[in-house]
Amino acid sequence: MSTLKANLLVTPADLFTSSTTQGTDIGAQATTGDGRYFRYFLNGAVAAVPGQVYQGPAQDTTNYNPSGGLAVAAAAIGTNTVTLTGSLTIAANALAGAFMSVAVTPGQGYLYKVKSNSAVSAAANCVITLEDNIQVALTTASKVVFQQNPYNGCIVTPATMTASVAGVPIYAVAASAYGWMQVFGMASCLQTGTGTVGTALGVLQGGTIGSLAPAIAGTPIVAWAANTNITGQYGNVYLVIA
Repeated sequence: MSTLKANLLVTPADLFTSSTTQGTDIGAQATTGDGRYFRYFLNGAVAAVPGQVYQGPAQDTTNYNPSGGLAVAAAAIGTNTVTLTGSLTIAANALAGAFMSVAVTPGQGYLYKVKSNSAVSAAANCVITLEDNIQVALTTASKVVFQQNPYNGCIVTPATMTASVAGVPIYAVAASAYGWMQVFGMASCLQTGTGTVGTALGVLQGGTIGSLAPAIAGTPIVAWAANTNITGQYGNVYLVIA
């Protein structure tokens, strides 16, 4: 099993904060040195609720990651720009900090971090500038998909999740502000159902939003119950999101 590592060591004074000024990279990992790990995130349009489970921004399956991928112009090895040739609507730099995966070969399987993008509105030729250089030349047969940074615009998990689990806020970070959410170690989380000590817990779908419940088949495990937890209360769990 790999060991989690973090570049930042944080204190409660760092964690229990909310700021409209970005202090470090979105998604940066930090630890308190006691087995708990955190990610720096940008909150969505509603103030964060401590102890509830949050997901990343909702997927855009039209402009970012449609089934089959997005068409591109040819891009040579060593270059760092990719032009999307389909008709799309993407705001300037909406994909900054996102990740581009080459879904259809040539270049299949490579992942690149996005630095910036030009704006298009129901138009073609959005130019994506990457942090990395292209490793395998792309052709017009290649297809790409994008995944926004999962910590950029987090929201409480809805009844039906629209993105992957991001973490659990530990402070009432204001709407559209920056702060920290927990992803690993002992945490307090909203419970639905009774989870006895050691029960595998997943995000409840179709019920109380933002809560954990005993995992069922097909439910990703995001925590283990540390106590016998009671429905509607916040109990101790061991998060394993990371």
